[in-house]
Amino acid sequence: MEIYLMCVSDLMEKVGEKEVYDLLPGFRRKAADSCKNLKDRERSLTAGALLVFCMKKRGVSLEETPCYNENGKMYFPQIDKFYINLSHGGDYAACVSDSKEVGIDVEGIRQYRENVARRIGLEKEMQSLSALKKEEEKNSAFTRLWTRKESAAKLSGEGIAKLFDAQAEGCIYTKTYMPFSDCYLSVSSREDDFPDEVILLSPESLVQ
Repeated sequence: MEIYLMCVSDLMEKVGEKEVYDLLPGFRRKAADSCKNLKDRERSLTAGALLVFCMKKRGVSLEETPCYNENGKMYFPQIDKFYINLSHGGDYAACVSDSKEVGIDVEGIRQYRENVARRIGLEKEMQSLSALKKEEEKNSAFTRLWTRKESAAKLSGEGIAKLFDAQAEGCIYTKTYMPFSDCYLSVSSREDDFPDEVILLSPESLVQ
């Protein structure tokens, strides 16, 4: 398993939106074109650049067109044991590549919302959140919890109720990283085997 992270604004400043767009295969250009605002477009472009990096590293032609399963997960039917998942949030985009199915979520620190926390959190998780008094601590813990739930949901492709059952049965393993002080990144797999660190890619490494 390899986990990659890129700062969106850094890529846009050092490489440029058009230059990144030109690097992408057609299906990722369409994803960027569908974005309704500039920030979302830049995040989509950065995630696409990470995908291209992983495809090139694996030796997958950019002419390969992915398929999507019933849960919307991308895969390349002609490539054996090449599973990939993308995420973007805040000023970051992330990508995980593995020989088995994986899910990833990255988020900038976001405002704590109790109604959302209660929808996604188990009782013991809610107790831990409620015990926090400082706003910044609560925001940080809420963001961490969100990325863990989102990455697990992206792995399973199922609703929260079934996700809770899978977590309780130990069918899903999740590891959370804090690569920067303003973001969390979580990766989920059905095997408890994760790298120690996230690989931070420079803009230059994506355009070589």
